[in-house]
Amino acid sequence: MRFEVLLFALCAAACVVGHVAILRSVIRSRAVAADAGVPRPRLAIEVVWALVPAVALAILLTFTWATVREHALRPRPGIMLRVAE
Repeated sequence: MRFEVLLFALCAAACVVGHVAILRSVIRSRAVAADAGVPRPRLAIEVVWALVPAVALAILLTFTWATVREHALRPRPGIMLRVAE
C-alpha cells in the first residue's frame, strides 16, 4: 500500500472517531441536569447541528479520495532529471 493511501485512511479514521465523539457528547449531555435559567435546544436540533459538519467532511473526503486514487494509479517516471545544480 502506498504512503498516500495509508495516510489518507488514517486521517479519515481520525475524522470518524472525532465525529462519533461529538455525537456521543451531544446525546450524553442530556443526562446532566440543566440549569433552570438556561434554555436548552431540542435534541434533534443538536444532533442535526453535529451531523452537518460530518456530512460536509464526508463529501470532501470522497472527492479527496478520488484524487488520491487517481494520483496513486499514475505511473511514476523511471528516470530523474537534473534541472539545476
